[in-house]
Amino acid sequence: MDFEKTVARTTLVEGGKIVVEVGGHSILLCRLQGEVLAVQNRCTHAGSRLESGLVEEGSIRCPLHGVRFDLRSGKCLNVRLGCAPLRCFTTRETGEYIEVEVEVEVAERQP
Repeated sequence: MDFEKTVARTTLVEGGKIVVEVGGHSILLCRLQGEVLAVQNRCTHAGSRLESGLVEEGSIRCPLHGVRFDLRSGKCLNVRLGCAPLRCFTTRETGEYIEVEVEVEVAERQP
């Protein structure tokens, strides 16, 4: 695992969200109560992109069917649907940037 630089800290305002591509993943960054949270940008219920969903009370609502996911844990908050949780990513703010921790793929060596 390694941290990858994404966007300037000032790009993500309180209550805001932005999509970044890191390590082949589309990741939704949200700033809530000063904390930067990162989840996969794809609903596990219907596969739609979450970036245009409504952020409310620490959750993101899928714009397609309204499924809600907790932004801190990724947990689906619509118990009756039994959706898989969103993948969450660790973030940190260093210097002027937001960084996201992702798996680094090591290329196989050719003989």
